[in-house]
Amino acid sequence: MRETDVLRLINTRVAASGDDAAILPFRGTNLILTTDMLHRESDFPVGTTARTIGWRSIAVSLSDLAAMGARPLAVLLALADPDLDEGLISGVLDGALSCCKQAGVQLVGGDTDRQHELTLVSTALGETEHPVRRDGARIGDLICVTGELGRTAAGLSLFSTGEIEAANELFCFPPRVAWGMKLADLATSMIDISDGLAHSLHLLATQSGVGVHIEWEHLPITPVLTSQVAGETLQDAVLFTGEDYELLFTAPAGLIAQIDPSVRFTVIGKVRKQGTLLNNEQLPDRGYEH
Repeated sequence: MRETDVLRLINTRVAASGDDAAILPFRGTNLILTTDMLHRESDFPVGTTARTIGWRSIAVSLSDLAAMGARPLAVLLALADPDLDEGLISGVLDGALSCCKQAGVQLVGGDTDRQHELTLVSTALGETEHPVRRDGARIGDLICVTGELGRTAAGLSLFSTGEIEAANELFCFPPRVAWGMKLADLATSMIDISDGLAHSLHLLATQSGVGVHIEWEHLPITPVLTSQVAGETLQDAVLFTGEDYELLFTAPAGLIAQIDPSVRFTVIGKVRKQGTLLNNEQLPDRGYEH
């Protein structure tokens, strides 16, 4: 089964699934809970440092909390590896703790085990009174994205050409938890683009029951990527590579001016009645899959 088929099967049997994180009503607020699994072979190119592995393992779960507009409370990290080498463990901890410090959250524990491939599982807990879901986009809303697109695609390109230091720097992306919290009261829907911009747009449109139309010339592409590739290669990298972990959100046009100026974002399109279009042409539902 493809990953999308697996998720579809789960969604038919697990009512709480289908968003960036689970919402647990608790004492007048909501606890937000998420978990992620990363593997050496599928998630960390040759040259990825132990510090980057630790950072990225924490950041992916914090990105889920950001997409719900939640304030992070705590993170757990489990690690399995054939050798449990001291240098690996120390480096992973360096990265994990640095990421937690930047996001203002504590790493409070986890687990270790031995298995044939390096595997990390992070679990993050957050809190918000008003979680932002994927299903709230309304016709007429503007479609926006934070930061720049193509960061991970650029990092993968640098890994392939042996520019390891620069590639690791790009892979240590900042989880947008502060921005997510500032968007929570204004966004009608939100999702992180871990699976790629195109697939995330399809998910948001499907779950909101609307259409989404975006314009290529409005996409904020990182200059690091545009200096490496162009044309169709650039378009594929930006739309389908995935793992940028920026926030894709919708908001009424009248509220855009109220977004906190510290949130760096770009308006890339508009919510319509139907269709998932790029420059008025059908946008394929493709993205990153394990």
